[in-house]
Amino acid sequence: MHPATQQHPPTGSDDDDLLLGIDIGGTKLAVGVARRGRFAITGELASIAKEPVRGPGRPDDLIPRALELARALIAGEGGKLGAIGISIGGPLDHLSGRVVNFPHLPGWRDIPLCDRVAGGLGAPARLDNDANLGALAEHRWGAGRGFDSMVYLTLSTGIGGGVIVDGHLLHGVGSAAGEVGHITVRTDGPRCPCGNRGCLEMMASGTSIARRTREALATAPDPILLRLAGNDPAAITAPMVLQAADEGSALARGIWEETAEYIAVGLGSIIHILAPPLIVLGGGVAQAGEKLLEPVRRRLRDHVFYVPLDRIRVTGAALGHDSALTGAATLALTMMPDGG
Repeated sequence: MHPATQQHPPTGSDDDDLLLGIDIGGTKLAVGVARRGRFAITGELASIAKEPVRGPGRPDDLIPRALELARALIAGEGGKLGAIGISIGGPLDHLSGRVVNFPHLPGWRDIPLCDRVAGGLGAPARLDNDANLGALAEHRWGAGRGFDSMVYLTLSTGIGGGVIVDGHLLHGVGSAAGEVGHITVRTDGPRCPCGNRGCLEMMASGTSIARRTREALATAPDPILLRLAGNDPAAITAPMVLQAADEGSALARGIWEETAEYIAVGLGSIIHILAPPLIVLGGGVAQAGEKLLEPVRRRLRDHVFYVPLDRIRVTGAALGHDSALTGAATLALTMMPDGG
């Protein structure tokens, strides 16, 4: 099975510097190459290869496969690799380039990922959290263009975040700044794998939306939701909940409004700490667009009074599912002598 690829012909310029982005996820591996001159202007990746993670996805399998995909793209572009940016979930140490623990795949503990990738491809590499790199990409190329500071949230299977202050990513102690998914939004909520109770991730992620809907169906069967799920509550997904709400399911509407409430509580805490001029919501759940943004903005007014909300914009991401990959290439661009 060949990876899905997307390629553009070389621009013909004399700028042969190539930038490489690698995005390692729990279910997908993506690699992208950019021509430095064009990318610095447009943020456009010249070639992309994506494929599902096969097998257990251990480092000794996945890292060599990423290198294979990268070499193929680099050969296709015909330039010289200048720098590499790598995106993966945390916890990690962006300064040493080590993955501390990537919980979505086995064996990813204390892995010197930058050293292994740099050694395999012969170019310097840097590493950062996938949500941080999503924030970096949205700031430079997407919804955050023109803003000095912003907060980015990815609402997907889990919830992550990135914070940019005065044009720079905020990393904090242990590279752990921006872990907005672990803000407490319900003190009596379910236990999170992190050890806390009622984390935003446990209450408002796509996984949480499906879980809370299944729990509600156990006591209040809903014909619209059951029809969409083929009468199998275990098949419920967050998009099904939104579709059911659109079709008139009172249960689904309640779950969706409750999700907006939890997100608003979490954003309220962020706003009171940082007062950012812009908050960008990305990830699969945020693909709902205004169907999510409108109730979140409305409910924010029940939680934020001291900070002027009319000066804070809450909007959707612009770069879609390739934001972390574009952010990885952007990280590579910042490594070049003039910083891009």
